[in-house]
Amino acid sequence: MALATQICTLLRKPRRRRLFMGQKDCAARSLLNLMQKLLDDSSLDLGEFRSPITTALVQLSRNSGLVPDRLILSYVSIQSPYAVDGGRYGDIYKGDLGGRAVAVKLTRCCGYDEDATLQLMKAFSKEAVLWAQLSSPFVVPFYGIFSVTGPAVRLCLVSPWMKNGSLTQYLAKTPQIDRLSLMRDVAFGLDYLHSFDPPVIHGDLKGQNILITDGHRACVADFGLCILAQNSALQITMSSSSNDHGSLFWMAPELFNDDEERLSKNFSTDVYAFGCVCYEIFNGQPPFFELPPNKARIAIKESRPPPRPMHPDLDDTLWMLVLECLQRDPESRPSMNEVAQQLSSR
Repeated sequence: MALATQICTLLRKPRRRRLFMGQKDCAARSLLNLMQKLLDDSSLDLGEFRSPITTALVQLSRNSGLVPDRLILSYVSIQSPYAVDGGRYGDIYKGDLGGRAVAVKLTRCCGYDEDATLQLMKAFSKEAVLWAQLSSPFVVPFYGIFSVTGPAVRLCLVSPWMKNGSLTQYLAKTPQIDRLSLMRDVAFGLDYLHSFDPPVIHGDLKGQNILITDGHRACVADFGLCILAQNSALQITMSSSSNDHGSLFWMAPELFNDDEERLSKNFSTDVYAFGCVCYEIFNGQPPFFELPPNKARIAIKESRPPPRPMHPDLDDTLWMLVLECLQRDPESRPSMNEVAQQLSSR
């Protein structure tokens, strides 16, 4: 506990915090290993220190492009040269880890652009470290990070292989499913993130970023745009750039603000995205998906009510919950804890 106290005391002092967050190479790796060891030690009750240490761990990893040694895997084989899916800054391949089928998210090669490569490494490092702190049956587990050598070093994020694919794929190929159960799973996963210490904002929730386990349960995935809620006491804020608002059809109306100062993602924008995912569960597509992007943007910004999906499992109570999540006023939307409680009673 003495080490945890010293780290948190140091982080409260602006000048020392800047020096701490500016560490590189071996010094940064030593600090990352130290903080991860503190967080992993089940015999320690970190209490109020857990949140600032987790936040500092994620931020230093992002700044340095490094991860704690515990998260590094010694070897992963990629089974096919062809990606099975692609994301914002990485492609997904099927791989093998000690006889287990795994999903391998591999950074795209940036050629000779050293700045772009560095930024990609930092983004991957931040995603890996944040993801590694999470543990819930409704969040996809994280196995570790692996470096692929070649003309340039490329990082891989390794997680379980989900043969049922994403929620979007699952809905398309499995029409006879328990949609309420899927809603409940996603709500529990998002509530876990929002209740985490420190709270985590997903920032890009959509059907493609929700995976279905072998047991047909939904798990939240893809933490590339995740941010940590601001900790005002330590003034350490994990935030994304103004361009990282997520995917069009799952974006809250307030994120389309045309003013110079854009609004940041927050808990209520996650709740709005959850409402869109629920709509997707019963309709196969999110609200206004049938419109061209420019018209969909206007419809979302104006908070037009989407047509009710004609699915027999979508009763009046569930539809009212979806509409509450899609409220124009962020403060009128329920919290994810309230949503999870309502769904758990069904």
